[in-house]
Amino acid sequence: MRSFVVASFFASGAAALSGAWGQCGGIGWSGSTSCVSGYRCTYQNDWYSQCVPGAATTTTTTATFKTSTTSSSAPTSTSAPSVGVRYVGRVNPATKELSWPGSGVSFAFTGTSATIGIASVSGSNSVELVIDGGAPIVITSFGAAISTPAGLSQGTHTVVLRKRSEPQYGSIFLGDVTTNGAFAPVTVPTRQIEIIGDSISVGYGLDGTNPCPDSAAVQNNPKTYGAVAAGILGADYSVVAWSGKGLVRNIAIGTTDTSPLIPQLYTRYGANDADNSYTFPSSWSPDAVVINLGTNDFNYIVWDANGQASPGRGTLNITTYTQGMVDFVRSIETHYPEAHFFLVSSTMLSDSWPTAADAQKTTQVNALKQAVKQLGPKAHFVDWPSQGSDVGCDYHPSAATHAAGAALLVQAIKSVLGW
Repeated sequence: MRSFVVASFFASGAAALSGAWGQCGGIGWSGSTSCVSGYRCTYQNDWYSQCVPGAATTTTTTATFKTSTTSSSAPTSTSAPSVGVRYVGRVNPATKELSWPGSGVSFAFTGTSATIGIASVSGSNSVELVIDGGAPIVITSFGAAISTPAGLSQGTHTVVLRKRSEPQYGSIFLGDVTTNGAFAPVTVPTRQIEIIGDSISVGYGLDGTNPCPDSAAVQNNPKTYGAVAAGILGADYSVVAWSGKGLVRNIAIGTTDTSPLIPQLYTRYGANDADNSYTFPSSWSPDAVVINLGTNDFNYIVWDANGQASPGRGTLNITTYTQGMVDFVRSIETHYPEAHFFLVSSTMLSDSWPTAADAQKTTQVNALKQAVKQLGPKAHFVDWPSQGSDVGCDYHPSAATHAAGAALLVQAIKSVLGW
């Protein structure tokens, strides 16, 4: 049996106690959750709790996780109700591991506090906690749980926790999510966007100002072009991205890099799970799949252990790159046959570096346009111009550059999908 915690009284005063057999809780209830002496507030349903004879108790309500968002099949609405805690982003429900950037949980509750349990943490991580759509609370140090701030008023509150950092730094394994009230309906977007990419899509060094080293603390996935675009469009989003990774070859570190490419990593549920472990749940069916890959493929400068650079591998085979993009899109298309694909050029490529003869930006643009031509009417090219001098750590895009990229993506998706 579930029951409500007796609410703490604040210095400003508290509402009168609910009388015998009176209402003391439920969705939308703004009165007291405490009962007169000799009665306890007892859960009847999500909409109604009642003062019944007995001593007050201090148990909490524990959430049942929902493994994915509401399906995007409703054509006339951009949101749908959902009660309980749901995962956002790609999270394996068997492990509850937040590994991919942007992964987390979302829920609403009626009460004064909620807690997200932390089962364990590996490496270093950064998350943001957003209460009632307010300013993000950045968390980089983790204990047994993440709690809502003290002093929340009695009422209905929304909570969104998303991982800012990427899998190469670490993971967070979730425990139970509890509240001293009841879990309430929350508006869930029916529009869905999936973002696939490298360090740009991760949010590498976004909160830093060059020169600075990247770290979990300065990565900020919720401020990336994809996340910002999803927010503007009223869409839910999921990110599969890992710094240094490419479509057909990863960034040049040493003479070779045999670690997995993004098309292989894409088949994983959690970033550290086995290949082909992702089950493609039917409730996640993105309307738009955004792919931003190529920055690392085009790189041919080899970096040694001392940070010294040399042209240690040849330039990218453009035919291989174009065919790799076509093959990757077609493999995803088998799971999402109704999705539209938006191929985004890299803002980190330019026609002047490493040499003007390489013309890497123009070369990538032409390759992506060729891939779109081969893929047909559900593939679209989005040109993100080369960034300026305002950069984050290691010359990665700043928040302003990401905002500009988001505007371009929003324009493209609106034009195609009519949002």
